[in-house]
Amino acid sequence: MQENTTVHQLNKALNELLNAYDKLKYENKQINDKNKQLEEIITELEENNSGLENQISLLSDTTKHNSNEIDTMLGRIKSILDTSNENEDDSIEVEVEEVINKEIYEEPAKKEEEAKPAEQLPQNQNKEIDLGRMQSLLNGFN
Repeated sequence: MQENTTVHQLNKALNELLNAYDKLKYENKQINDKNKQLEEIITELEENNSGLENQISLLSDTTKHNSNEIDTMLGRIKSILDTSNENEDDSIEVEVEEVINKEIYEEPAKKEEEAKPAEQLPQNQNKEIDLGRMQSLLNGFN
Protein backbone atom coordinates (compact mmCIF):
# COMPACT_ATOMS: atom_id res chain seq x y z
CA MET A 1 0.00 0.00 0.00
CA GLN A 2 2.78 2.22 0.60
CA GLU A 3 3.91 1.73 -2.93
CA ASN A 4 0.44 2.60 -4.10
CA THR A 5 0.46 5.87 -2.15
CA THR A 6 3.90 6.71 -3.40
CA VAL A 7 2.84 6.07 -6.99
CA HIS A 8 -0.30 8.08 -6.37
CA GLN A 9 1.74 10.98 -4.95
CA LEU A 10 4.21 10.79 -7.82
CA ASN A 11 1.32 10.72 -10.29
CA LYS A 12 -0.23 13.74 -8.62
CA ALA A 13 3.11 15.62 -8.62
CA LEU A 14 3.69 14.71 -12.26
CA ASN A 15 0.23 15.99 -13.23
CA GLU A 16 0.92 19.26 -11.40
CA LEU A 17 4.25 19.60 -13.22
CA LEU A 18 2.58 18.91 -16.58
CA ASN A 19 -0.15 21.46 -15.83
CA ALA A 20 2.46 24.02 -14.77
CA TYR A 21 4.47 23.26 -17.91
CA ASP A 22 1.38 23.74 -20.12
CA LYS A 23 0.55 26.97 -18.31
CA LEU A 24 4.13 28.27 -18.73
CA LYS A 25 4.14 27.16 -22.37
CA TYR A 26 0.90 29.12 -23.00
CA GLU A 27 2.27 32.21 -21.21
CA ASN A 28 5.53 31.93 -23.16
CA LYS A 29 3.56 31.78 -26.43
CA GLN A 30 1.62 34.90 -25.42
CA ILE A 31 4.84 36.69 -24.49
CA ASN A 32 6.43 35.71 -27.82
CA ASP A 33 3.37 36.95 -29.73
CA LYS A 34 3.45 40.23 -27.80
CA ASN A 35 7.19 40.56 -28.55
CA LYS A 36 6.56 40.04 -32.27
CA GLN A 37 3.85 42.72 -32.21
CA LEU A 38 6.13 45.13 -30.38
CA GLU A 39 8.98 44.40 -32.78
CA GLU A 40 6.67 45.15 -35.72
CA ILE A 41 5.62 48.41 -34.08
CA ILE A 42 9.28 49.29 -33.46
CA THR A 43 10.10 48.55 -37.10
CA GLU A 44 7.23 50.76 -38.29
CA LEU A 45 8.32 53.56 -35.96
CA GLU A 46 11.92 53.30 -37.14
CA GLU A 47 10.76 53.49 -40.77
CA ASN A 48 8.60 56.52 -39.97
CA ASN A 49 11.49 58.06 -38.08
CA SER A 50 13.89 57.58 -40.98
CA GLY A 51 11.30 59.08 -43.33
CA LEU A 52 10.90 62.07 -41.06
CA GLU A 53 14.66 62.45 -40.74
CA ASN A 54 14.92 62.45 -44.55
CA GLN A 55 12.22 65.13 -44.76
CA ILE A 56 13.97 67.21 -42.10
CA SER A 57 17.24 66.84 -43.98
CA LEU A 58 15.59 67.92 -47.25
CA LEU A 59 13.91 70.88 -45.56
CA SER A 60 17.17 71.86 -43.90
CA ASP A 61 19.02 71.67 -47.23
CA THR A 62 16.26 73.68 -48.90
CA THR A 63 16.39 76.26 -46.13
CA LYS A 64 20.16 76.54 -46.43
CA HIS A 65 19.89 76.82 -50.21
CA ASN A 66 17.19 79.50 -49.94
CA SER A 67 19.23 81.39 -47.35
CA ASN A 68 22.26 81.30 -49.62
CA GLU A 69 20.19 82.54 -52.56
CA ILE A 70 18.70 85.34 -50.48
CA ASP A 71 22.14 86.33 -49.20
CA THR A 72 23.43 86.33 -52.78
CA MET A 73 20.52 88.46 -53.98
CA LEU A 74 20.92 90.88 -51.07
CA GLY A 75 24.63 91.11 -51.82
CA ARG A 76 23.89 91.89 -55.45
CA ILE A 77 21.29 94.48 -54.48
CA LYS A 78 23.71 96.05 -52.04
CA SER A 79 26.49 96.17 -54.61
CA ILE A 80 24.11 97.64 -57.19
CA LEU A 81 22.94 100.26 -54.70
CA ASP A 82 26.51 101.01 -53.68
CA THR A 83 27.66 101.44 -57.27
CA SER A 84 24.59 103.47 -58.22
CA ASN A 85 25.11 105.69 -55.16
CA GLU A 86 28.74 106.14 -56.12
CA ASN A 87 27.72 106.99 -59.68
CA GLU A 88 25.06 109.40 -58.41
CA ASP A 89 27.56 111.00 -56.06
CA ASP A 90 30.09 111.28 -58.88
CA SER A 91 27.52 112.72 -61.25
CA ILE A 92 26.32 115.20 -58.61
CA GLU A 93 29.90 116.26 -57.94
CA VAL A 94 30.51 116.71 -61.67
CA GLU A 95 27.28 118.70 -62.04
CA VAL A 96 28.14 120.89 -59.06
CA GLU A 97 31.60 121.54 -60.46
CA GLU A 98 30.15 122.37 -63.87
CA VAL A 99 27.60 124.76 -62.39
CA ILE A 100 30.20 126.40 -60.18
CA ASN A 101 32.58 126.79 -63.12
CA LYS A 102 29.76 128.15 -65.23
CA GLU A 103 28.66 130.57 -62.52
CA ILE A 104 32.17 131.71 -61.71
CA TYR A 105 33.69 131.98 -65.16
CA GLU A 106 31.09 132.04 -67.89
CA GLU A 107 28.15 134.03 -66.54
CA PRO A 108 30.12 137.01 -65.17
CA ALA A 109 31.94 137.20 -68.47
CA LYS A 110 28.61 137.29 -70.35
CA LYS A 111 27.19 139.87 -67.95
CA GLU A 112 30.26 142.04 -68.33
CA GLU A 113 29.94 141.92 -72.09
CA GLU A 114 26.26 142.80 -71.99
CA ALA A 115 26.50 145.47 -69.31
CA LYS A 116 27.29 149.06 -70.16
CA PRO A 117 30.40 150.55 -68.54
CA ALA A 118 28.31 152.79 -66.27
CA GLU A 119 26.37 149.83 -64.90
CA GLN A 120 29.37 147.69 -64.16
CA LEU A 121 29.87 146.85 -60.51
CA PRO A 122 33.23 146.76 -58.81
CA GLN A 123 34.92 143.38 -58.91
CA ASN A 124 34.39 142.77 -55.19
CA GLN A 125 30.64 143.05 -55.55
CA ASN A 126 30.63 140.65 -58.54
CA LYS A 127 32.48 138.10 -56.41
CA GLU A 128 29.98 138.46 -53.59
CA ILE A 129 27.06 137.91 -55.95
CA ASP A 130 28.73 134.89 -57.47
CA LEU A 131 29.45 133.41 -54.03
CA GLY A 132 25.80 133.86 -53.07
CA ARG A 133 24.68 132.10 -56.22
CA MET A 134 27.14 129.29 -55.62
CA GLN A 135 25.88 128.86 -52.09
CA SER A 136 22.23 128.72 -53.20
CA LEU A 137 23.10 126.22 -55.95
CA LEU A 138 24.96 124.00 -53.52
CA ASN A 139 22.08 124.13 -51.07
CA GLY A 140 19.75 123.07 -53.88
CA PHE A 141 21.79 119.89 -54.45
CA ASN A 142 21.72 118.91 -50.82
